[in-house]
Amino acid sequence: MRNAIYRGQPIRYGYTGIEKRLAALRTMRSWQGARALDVGCGNGAYTFEIGRAAALVWGIDIDRRWLNEFIRQPHIAPTIGVGQADSERLPFRDAVFDVVFCIETLEHVANEHAALCEMRRVLRHSGTLLLTAPNKWFPFETHGLRGIPHSYLIPFASWLPEPLHRRYANARIYTEHRVRQLLEETGWRDIRIDWMLPPFDMLRPRELQPLFRAIANTLDRTPLRRFGVSLIVAATK
Repeated sequence: MRNAIYRGQPIRYGYTGIEKRLAALRTMRSWQGARALDVGCGNGAYTFEIGRAAALVWGIDIDRRWLNEFIRQPHIAPTIGVGQADSERLPFRDAVFDVVFCIETLEHVANEHAALCEMRRVLRHSGTLLLTAPNKWFPFETHGLRGIPHSYLIPFASWLPEPLHRRYANARIYTEHRVRQLLEETGWRDIRIDWMLPPFDMLRPRELQPLFRAIANTLDRTPLRRFGVSLIVAATK
């Protein structure tokens, strides 16, 4: 992740949240056979899965710790590239990718507009941005509040007024309106937005995870998904 507000921790390999977010994004746009870029790839947990369908995928991140974990993974396919780079200065020529992924990363970058413009620059004409970001209306602040241990367990901390949230939270959080505004300001079109209930990978005891996932998967088909953990977004160059 970017080195602006709070880099966070990447999702762990094998977590249910990986497939759940990618499945939600796949309803927006397939990347089968595509040339793809994963911005803010962290340890590559999402990148590896993207690479199962993409013809080529590059994962880039600013944090060398997670990239080192990425490249130590056995059996990295030759169609998966890894590099250290800033999301606001992508080391690629114009119009080289079909799909750009930005999964739980935008909230960490120093300059959202610059990052979104760079992602747009490296996409070919009519290429797709597939993005997920934390949803303000999820009742818990998943990145926590500065200086408050276990603050991610405090109900409705994410619902703080924007000035207070910006001051105390470790990372940004988004409404549908704010995401749409950012994308429109940086030249994107055909913007589609949905929501996703949490995958409960961190729920303890683990024995409760299947039950809570089943409930969440049912609610994902109802208007209550607007209170989900992530916004699911697609936009076209």
